[in-house]
Amino acid sequence: MFELIFASFSNIIYVFTAFSLVIFIHEFGHFYIGKKCGIGVNEFSIGFGPKLFWFKDSSGVLWKFCLLPFGGFVKFEGDLDPSSLSQQNNNSIKNLNHFNNATILSRALTVSAGPLANFLLSIFLFTSIIMINGFSNDKPIIGKINNTPFQDIKLKKGDLVLEINNKSIENFSDIIVKYNELEYKKDIDFLIKRNDDVLKFNIPNLFLPLIKNIEPLSPASRAGLLPGDFILSVNEISIFTFEELKKFVNKSNGDPLELEILRNGITSQKILSPENRPVENPDGSFKETMRIGIIGGFALEPERITPNIFEAIQFGFSATFRVIDGSLRGLFEIINGSISAKHISGPIGIAHAISDVSKNGFISFVSLVGLISTGIAIINLFPLPILDGGHLVLLLYEKIFSKKPSVFFMQIFTFIGVFILLSLMVFATYNDLLRIIL
Repeated sequence: MFELIFASFSNIIYVFTAFSLVIFIHEFGHFYIGKKCGIGVNEFSIGFGPKLFWFKDSSGVLWKFCLLPFGGFVKFEGDLDPSSLSQQNNNSIKNLNHFNNATILSRALTVSAGPLANFLLSIFLFTSIIMINGFSNDKPIIGKINNTPFQDIKLKKGDLVLEINNKSIENFSDIIVKYNELEYKKDIDFLIKRNDDVLKFNIPNLFLPLIKNIEPLSPASRAGLLPGDFILSVNEISIFTFEELKKFVNKSNGDPLELEILRNGITSQKILSPENRPVENPDGSFKETMRIGIIGGFALEPERITPNIFEAIQFGFSATFRVIDGSLRGLFEIINGSISAKHISGPIGIAHAISDVSKNGFISFVSLVGLISTGIAIINLFPLPILDGGHLVLLLYEKIFSKKPSVFFMQIFTFIGVFILLSLMVFATYNDLLRIIL
């Protein structure tokens, strides 16, 4: 009972930390650049609803932290609400630090600073992760052995793999490729170099049904499976490889599967129903395939190399770019119908994903925060009122036509934007609740 309460409390802390950090960074971007551009700030809020605690700084800004951490805002002098932008005449406002009295460039920089701050947070987090974990060495050197139940792998950390079943190995990826090419996955001959000795070992199956990670918001997560669980049987039929598990899932047509798992020496049964989940094709497109949301672990892992700071930063930028690219392609696939819209998640789904990923360890949690931060930046750049992209569209209009949009246009524009956002929120929440119920 105590462990359950502690786990629930830990999940709340993870969710609160993730949302608060991403939102704080976003709003601080607006705040910092706005102040640098000479724009006055009245309030800085993290979350909505009742205030938990608050204070005023020396410049008079009210900082408040509210109960619901699913949003936030910076209230500038003169109000940043798009519906009010065209109602204020610069000549009638004498206060020079009002938002609407600032130059178009200053306002554009202030508005853009929020998404930019989120992108920078993602880059920082991905850079930190690679500094801690290091890069995978492509040389066929064994860095870690994941010994699975019922077998004893005689290889050791630092062994250099020379051949598999008399087929030469040039890099670590060759080990997996050559292994997958084998018709039978048992009794595999490894020729390795250990120090100055060349040794030959007969190794058992290297891809047993051992769970390495759990995908968030998946059937496996909802069924309570955890990293480290070993799957003994499916529908009372013993399995010995990860491929056998995949065959059961692919043939299930979504019907429930009964898994017998081994966890800490104790066996138990879990029932779950596979579902169509999006996976990325080699060409970058997406398709939906039957999955239960578990990632198997190959018994051998490569040696890790600590990068220098420049390599790590480069990785941080490239990882963030890949998230942006994948997110936009995924959105396009949803629009054209290749991926079901049921995979769209709102705050409830994101909270559950954070809770799920936290079970995979702190690094997985930090990685998800990086993903969420990039996602928040992308969403905020959509050209809709209330969002930063909508503000930028209005500023572009003002720059081109040397005047602000009419009051009537702003009212219609705001109404349409709010309607779209509320509709998406309701739809995403419906998806989230449907996953919880099912």
